Amino acid sequence: MYYQLGTVLRSKIVLGVYPAGTLIPSEDTLAEEYAVSRITVRQALSNLEKEGLVLRRRGKGTFVAPTVSTIDMPRYTGSIEDLMLMGLRTSTEVLNQAWIVPPEHICRLLHLDGQKVLWIEKVRKLEDRPFSYVLNYLPPAVGERLPMELVKTKPMLLILEEDLGISLSMADQTVQATLADTKIATLLDLRVGDPLLQSERVVYDSQKRPVEYVSSLYRADRYAITMKLKRKKSNRLVKWDAA
Repeated sequence: MYYQLGTVLRSKIVLGVYPAGTLIPSEDTLAEEYAVSRITVRQALSNLEKEGLVLRRRGKGTFVAPTVSTIDMPRYTGSIEDLMLMGLRTSTEVLNQAWIVPPEHICRLLHLDGQKVLWIEKVRKLEDRPFSYVLNYLPPAVGERLPMELVKTKPMLLILEEDLGISLSMADQTVQATLADTKIATLLDLRVGDPLLQSERVVYDSQKRPVEYVSSLYRADRYAITMKLKRKKSNRLVKWDAA
């Protein structure tokens, strides 16, 4: 319980909900708000103090450390243009690359029949801080032409369009919540069990041919997805579609 509470409070500090130098709610208030004991609250605050995020002053309360730097959470609508913009705002560290036979479901989505794909493992950083863990899968027709020297400095979507001459038209994307394991926690500067947003995306060219499958794990405190829901009326049902 103290681990979970610490994660919640840490996110509020980093995101600026509790600004640097301000007094956070009292132990009694936190205990009541999160339905935990005061012992649990004290343990959570003690851990945050060890991390340098808060200062505990006897008789005065617990304050957010004045040196804590908050971040503005980027929010993207999910358009191809927003994905490109996100790529331009981040830097890339390539961890590995290889030609591999991908899992069956990726073969199916890329319309492949056992062919190898170019697999690229990388970490993206925003303001020099880990932001996401990314796995790219590029079919042979794309991977064989990819200028690897550009992958560290240029978003993949821009490479596909500007350097390979592929006109991108759309992408199918699924997003779900997950938790950081030991490897991802280390790469993204998180704790094991911290929340992540997992995105699985297939990108198509103007001929509706799949040109990339990309799997991304985003720090939940640094990334959010915004959608607009449009109302569609029928004779019996009211449908809500994501735009």
